[in-house]
Amino acid sequence: MPTSVTLHAALTSDSTIRSFSHMQSGPDISIELFTSQDLLAQPWLSELTKMINASYLVGHTDRIKYLNNKLRLRSDSDLSRELGVSGFTAVAFARDQAGEKAEVIGTASMKPWKNDELWLRGEGEIEGEDGKKNKDKIQDEIDGAEADTATDEHVLLESICPGDYELAVVALPPDNRYRGKGIAGRLVKACEDELLRRRSQEGDQSQPIRVMIRVLKENAGVYWLKQGFKVVGSQRRPAGFWDALEPFTLWAMVRELRT
Repeated sequence: MPTSVTLHAALTSDSTIRSFSHMQSGPDISIELFTSQDLLAQPWLSELTKMINASYLVGHTDRIKYLNNKLRLRSDSDLSRELGVSGFTAVAFARDQAGEKAEVIGTASMKPWKNDELWLRGEGEIEGEDGKKNKDKIQDEIDGAEADTATDEHVLLESICPGDYELAVVALPPDNRYRGKGIAGRLVKACEDELLRRRSQEGDQSQPIRVMIRVLKENAGVYWLKQGFKVVGSQRRPAGFWDALEPFTLWAMVRELRT
């Protein structure tokens, strides 16, 4: 059955910014956006917290492993607190054929980007002369035995990576029914569309919106490169940071949005 995505008007409830519907065979999937404040009032908030933590424990394909008891969120209020006043969350729900039960099956959030860290910039490593060559080089570094020291070959400069918003807490449940179905991409798209809607209301649309993301290069770098993000900074982080069991490279990546 062909896929249809419908944008509905904002619901009367203050908790929902926008609602999207995705109809296909099987359960109906809808995506709704919630402000950080109204997220706290939702009856399924505990379910969302548990889903996020379960998602971060799925690491059988990860090169960098985490502690078995890793928790992304330690309480139901952590996500709202992390997003701040202007942040918001997209939540995907799956409803059964009878329309009686809605299950939380994914989420993605946007929060203001904080320029509070210095990142290493190596033009040869990060920008490259050609996009494809750069991706191939990055993949070689990830796969190669000397990946941890590859950046030493380049002239590195410390700088602050400018950005507007940060894409964060992109999570799906550890359930094959929902992974690999493009749900994460639709959640990110819903968040980006909301940023563009806000920008259009501000009037000044001359500058692009810089959406940032922080990722483990070894685990998710290639995936986010394929989503159109570009590396603009890197850091070496020790074991224990983000509950990782070994040192890793943290990437700052950006994708620009234009109205």
